[in-house]
Amino acid sequence: MPIKSKTPLLILLLTTLLCGAAAWAQPTADQETQNTAARAVSLLSFVAVDYPEAVSDDGMRDRNLYRQLQGNVEVAASLLQKLPEKPGRKQLQRTLQDLAAEIENRAPPAQVRQRANAAADRLAALYQLPRSPAEPLPSAQEARALYQDRCRHCHGENGDAPQAERKLTDPERMANLSLYDFYNVLEPTRNDAHNSDIDGDLSSRERWALAVMVAGFAAPEIAPSVRRAQEFPALVGLPGMAVLRPVELPDEARDALMWWRAHPQETAHLQHPLARAAGLLYLGQTAYRSGDSASAYHHLMLGLREGYAQARPQLAERNPALTAQLDQQWETLRQSILDRAPSNEIIEQFQRLQANVVRAREQLQPTSGSAIYVWAALFFVIALGVGGLLWYRLRRPRGKTGTS
Repeated sequence: MPIKSKTPLLILLLTTLLCGAAAWAQPTADQETQNTAARAVSLLSFVAVDYPEAVSDDGMRDRNLYRQLQGNVEVAASLLQKLPEKPGRKQLQRTLQDLAAEIENRAPPAQVRQRANAAADRLAALYQLPRSPAEPLPSAQEARALYQDRCRHCHGENGDAPQAERKLTDPERMANLSLYDFYNVLEPTRNDAHNSDIDGDLSSRERWALAVMVAGFAAPEIAPSVRRAQEFPALVGLPGMAVLRPVELPDEARDALMWWRAHPQETAHLQHPLARAAGLLYLGQTAYRSGDSASAYHHLMLGLREGYAQARPQLAERNPALTAQLDQQWETLRQSILDRAPSNEIIEQFQRLQANVVRAREQLQPTSGSAIYVWAALFFVIALGVGGLLWYRLRRPRGKTGTS
């Protein structure tokens, strides 16, 4: 490859090391708004999880829990009312009204679960909650001493304390929660399950490490095959591993995610660099929409270094024109953020770059006739004003072509 074709990328990487965040960072989104929205999301997530334990086909199973869940929806609705007005908020309020009516009428658990989780996801998208870390998830080992010191007394050595109402080893219950749901519980301003003495001083990384450890209590003992990562690539990287709930997936994908999210260090070699880049670009766009330009820039450059730069040599051999286009798009977006260009221009640049990264990943997918699973990632952007919600299409039907 001619040296000239590498120059834009090398300059871009070098510039990243020299540019400091302080020179261009804009104020971050109001933390109180973030915490209020996150608390509402947590309340709704636990409505989805706990509702089957409150009702049964022939009557009431736990009246106190039932009333608590009704209260959860009421509090979530009141919290939403306090949040800033945005396009889509009224529709979300109607969704919460429908959810309250379904609980009042003792609708089937699957119906309530889907409604509650959908409301939680829409709320998180509307207020651009950062539900996934930019850096790789920490291993459970990082949280072991912390768990022993603060959690073991109530939850038991391995999450199975006899006195605990709901054991952390119950796979059916744990499959209803995402890693982000676990993370949210460990923040006293977002969930009142713990007081500030237990988790008030935890760092974000410590919370993610505890979330990974807790998820491991109900994980399968046997690791999924490598083939599962090819079938469901969104499950071995971020943000999918952090935000997806296993219960919403096919059985084989559910078991795989339950194991992978408990052992994230075992997934690094399973994720294609361009899949990593696409995930980081999504997180960067989310951060930018929330007003956090510093995080957006960090995600952008992390996606460059830990994703695109690793796959670029192979892509340059396969498609030099697309490689040159991506080089230019990355530099243009980087400069636009530094120059504080109009928000709509930056968001459009994020979207175009992300689309081309997905296209590049598809072109690098090896083909082997009808037996091949092509990397399948589909971004559904919900028109919620400045909100956007990422959904990965986890599995593409078998076909004879190598592109989507």
